[in-house]
Amino acid sequence: MAAKKSVAKLDPKTSESLGDDAYEWLIAAITSFRIPTNSQISENKLAAELGVSRTPVREALKRLESEGIVKRGEAGRFTVAMLTAKDVDEAMDLLILCDTYMFQRAAKNIDNAGAQILKESADNMSKAAAKGDRDGWIAHDRIFHETVMRAANNEMIAEVSRVTRRRIQRFWARSVSGARDLVTCSDEHTEIAQGIIGKDLNAIKKSVEGHLGHLRVNMHEIVQSMAPFFGHQG
Repeated sequence: MAAKKSVAKLDPKTSESLGDDAYEWLIAAITSFRIPTNSQISENKLAAELGVSRTPVREALKRLESEGIVKRGEAGRFTVAMLTAKDVDEAMDLLILCDTYMFQRAAKNIDNAGAQILKESADNMSKAAAKGDRDGWIAHDRIFHETVMRAANNEMIAEVSRVTRRRIQRFWARSVSGARDLVTCSDEHTEIAQGIIGKDLNAIKKSVEGHLGHLRVNMHEIVQSMAPFFGHQG
């Protein structure tokens, strides 16, 4: 295990919640390079460090594998995967298709309660951004997108969007670029919310493309900055 920093033992919980905690810890360690790219992850060592059994650790690693953040070799050992410029472009292309569809569909279906949650989550993202509260921003961003997904009522497309966004956003939100652009990104979410609530399908398409285009540029900057850790140039 490449990570050297010790962590507090996880509190006794259900296997599912322990898996969630292990997932969050791994995401933070990977995106901060405490576990470097291409390094192997020992399930036994990680379980001992977190004070849990191998079951929640394996659940977390399988989840990360499905999101492309870790990969499994022929021997079954998990390794931290690279993020390339091609990965970024493929993810952004997919998100533009999924999000435009979902946001426009949500505009047709959303009720008053959903519209209020959408507005409040966008407002709370702006407040968190102004305070530099990344974790708070991520939490409200999740509420925003889950509200849209419920209103769109297409779980298959929602899950594709959810997994793709997690893979990209986990790097972005914890980066210098992400911290710098939280305010702008919050403004873009407010604009999207207004389009959904106002049922303006053209405005939604334009706002989604603008927002994801902005994210694409930021992610390419991040990949380039990560190149020395990856040993390649994106």
